[in-house]
Amino acid sequence: MSEFEDVMKKAVTFYGDIKLKKEQLEVLEAVYEGRDCVAVLPTGFGKSVIFHLIPYLTPQPKTVIVVAPITALMEDQLQSLSEKEISACSISMDGTFYNTVSQEDGCIKTVSMNHFDIADFRLVYAHPETVTTNSRIRKLLLTKRFQEIVCCIVIDEVHMVSEWGDSFRPSFSKLGELTAIFTRIPHLALTATATPKCVEQLCEILQLRNVKLVFSNPDRPNIYYEVKTRLPNIKKYDKYDDLIMLLCTELKSLKSNFPVTICYMDSLESLAYCYLFAEEFLGEVAYDPKEQIPENRIFAMFHKDYTNKMKTHIITELRKPEPKIRLVLATVALGMGLNAPAVTHIVHFRPPTSLEKYMQESGRAGRGGQLSKATLYFNNSDIAANRPGMTDEMRHYCRSDEICLRLLLVKHFGFDKTLYTGDKKDCCSHCRKTA
Repeated sequence: MSEFEDVMKKAVTFYGDIKLKKEQLEVLEAVYEGRDCVAVLPTGFGKSVIFHLIPYLTPQPKTVIVVAPITALMEDQLQSLSEKEISACSISMDGTFYNTVSQEDGCIKTVSMNHFDIADFRLVYAHPETVTTNSRIRKLLLTKRFQEIVCCIVIDEVHMVSEWGDSFRPSFSKLGELTAIFTRIPHLALTATATPKCVEQLCEILQLRNVKLVFSNPDRPNIYYEVKTRLPNIKKYDKYDDLIMLLCTELKSLKSNFPVTICYMDSLESLAYCYLFAEEFLGEVAYDPKEQIPENRIFAMFHKDYTNKMKTHIITELRKPEPKIRLVLATVALGMGLNAPAVTHIVHFRPPTSLEKYMQESGRAGRGGQLSKATLYFNNSDIAANRPGMTDEMRHYCRSDEICLRLLLVKHFGFDKTLYTGDKKDCCSHCRKTA
């Protein structure tokens, strides 16, 4: 048994019964050797397991700083780690408090940073803004205590560096500064969606050195991909009436047997419109039991400005094997890194602007390994040349009637073959037509 194998044998005892994949072990070995690493692994592959184990690669457990873009993702991770009795916290964006899960009631509690000791936690989560623009936190990172205790910097969902780093959240483009602050430890960048060209750019932006690259085919064989056309944009939001009616009719009929579905909307306005439509259409059926309180709804909405209480409720429900909530109307604020194995259907009423975004969002279906479906609706206005940010690859995916949708997706990420071995009719809508 090699030294690394011996270390891993001990490390997994902290995490419970788990069988690691080859690529997960490759990444962990690179970090153990002190190398920077970029890993592009499919949605639902188990990327978070990798950095959950990193604190235990040293003789005495140390601390990993995880830079993540979404608060909901951090809260989901805190709950998951608490269940495994692994201590973790997240630092607020303004650096004045941290959140951790109370061992008494399992709820997230807020504590002043005056009582913060990094050695108390195996994983510390932070927004890019927290570690790049907050002077108090930057001083903290440079202290001897942090320099001794922190053993790795992880940037989760690293594709956002190139997607959001230019203008939307410029702190993403400054994450390379962490390399200058922590010069003696490895830096790990993780994502499910990055082309080879994007990986080159990320290595440059993050100032990574002696980089180990780990790739895995992004195909999700258990997801059936389908593309459908929708009505032209006659009025502002009425264009979605037929689509939300279809979902609500099925939900009203099937209730708790309705497949757990996330429906992604392109704006808060369209989300609000469809939510009110669903609320009116479903009436009393929307509640189980019948008491009309938000916690009893079998459908919900989720966006970044929703109350923390309701966001936590929705995430907690979706993580259950059989959630009460069967339909979630959401913006992109829901899902990044979310472990919701009961979700079996992802619907887009309008296509995202890139295949990277679509692969991320559609990949939130079928994380429990069950057969699932990703449905994408579009009309000509959705993929018009004047739509800001719309890529040619996304247009081609919507209009394609000459190639397997699954193959089109994996080719975009540098792979020539899919992993699909099932019946042709169950692969995608194109293959079903030609079967």
